[in-house]
Amino acid sequence: MKTPVDAKNITIIGSGIGGLSTGIILCLLNYNVTVVEKNPLPGGLMRSYRRSGIDCSVGVHYVGALGEDEPLGKIFHMLGISVNDLFERMGLDGVIDRYLFDDFSFDLPTGIDAYEKNLHAAFPGDKTAIDAVIKNLRDISGRMLDPSFLINQGDPFKNIDYLDSIGEYLQKHDASIGLQYVMAIPAQLNGVHLADCPLIFHHMVLASYLFSSWRLKENGSKMAEVFAERFRHLGGRIILSDSAEKIILESGKISGLLLQSGKAIPADVIVAAVHPKVLLGLLAPEALKVSYRQRILNLQETEGVIVVQVSVDARRHQEIPHNIYDIHIDEKAVSPNGIFYQLRRGDAKGANLLSIITKSSYSEWSKWENTKSGLRGREYEEKKLSIAHDLLRNAGKVFGDLQDSKIIDIFTPLTLRDYVCAPEGSCYGVMRSVGQLLKIASLNNVPIPGLYLAGQNAMAPGVLGSILGSFEAVRRIVGQEKFAEIIKAMAAL
Repeated sequence: MKTPVDAKNITIIGSGIGGLSTGIILCLLNYNVTVVEKNPLPGGLMRSYRRSGIDCSVGVHYVGALGEDEPLGKIFHMLGISVNDLFERMGLDGVIDRYLFDDFSFDLPTGIDAYEKNLHAAFPGDKTAIDAVIKNLRDISGRMLDPSFLINQGDPFKNIDYLDSIGEYLQKHDASIGLQYVMAIPAQLNGVHLADCPLIFHHMVLASYLFSSWRLKENGSKMAEVFAERFRHLGGRIILSDSAEKIILESGKISGLLLQSGKAIPADVIVAAVHPKVLLGLLAPEALKVSYRQRILNLQETEGVIVVQVSVDARRHQEIPHNIYDIHIDEKAVSPNGIFYQLRRGDAKGANLLSIITKSSYSEWSKWENTKSGLRGREYEEKKLSIAHDLLRNAGKVFGDLQDSKIIDIFTPLTLRDYVCAPEGSCYGVMRSVGQLLKIASLNNVPIPGLYLAGQNAMAPGVLGSILGSFEAVRRIVGQEKFAEIIKAMAAL
């Protein structure tokens, strides 16, 4: 780990939840902080967008562990962000997620006890595997609730077995194919196949939702504005519609950031809350060792998605208080062929929003790789629409007659690539697979004084992972001892 830096001016590249969270903490520590954002509005994947009078989510569909004594809830408190102003609890009807399989269904409830009960009821022949999973889950969830978790950034997880594949772990305990597919959903929320997902990441995601699950009360744009306004209120500055062009070094150290507009911002520290491959493009080739640069270039990305936003008749299709995963079992498949559905109340009169999300590889859209959003032509639009209609027909099997529905938007990995500069348009960034753990761990030690990574690409995906990445960046800037004091002080407020 780098030694703490003597910094006054800090510039953050990217205004997603990782960048803004980093900025808020640093402002609380009395640094001068500027956030640079290429888009006209701050928020990154937090921000929603409107189509046909309805707000459509991009990256925040539901969040775990926002309870007062739970990890993300504690973090929001430290940041000065009100959970109850933004979110509402899910699972009040006993269900957070409903998994629909070909011949059975499984409900993800609130709480580990209820989860264990549902597992045993659904898979009575899997007692050994279920008991092993629950034992580990209780251990990891207990450590996540420990006050030292936020200070040590996961260091309490010293059990090396937790770095093994959850898929191999289940097979070692002779888990049935049905149980494996139920366990595959939290792996997919890390953007990783079950066979490649480290047990620790799988159980952290699962534990987060079992603690408590939450949906946005209104929309992602409000969440983005709340974070941005909190940052500004603390003295932070946001530069919009001007992307980072080049990181300026003097004698091998950070001295500033050149923007696309030609403006140069002096900086003692730069925090890159962007994808590591984007960071490479901001540095002169000689600034990094060939081995470090190649390590980043060789990183595998998580799979992309296609998202279809559908306006449905609110009288016939009322809001459903839980999410639905429609999963088809194929014993030869590496991972389940699943579709995520969320049916939320809409803003338009008489209309609700059905969001449909499923996997879509970047290579599937390679024909349009060198094009920009809005300029991809008729064939691209026709392909999107064809896939969307197929997904909508499948949704009719779950929700009933959708003949009066209207497709109001479709976005692909290329859309996300252009919006948040993710090289292959992935929602989850670099793949945190068993085979890439060591590579990813070494990325945080950027070999340039004053340069740090933050956000989901620095630690883990999702809201919790992104903000933990922000905490890690601050820890590296101020040093472990001071960071521990800061966290304890912020938690006591």
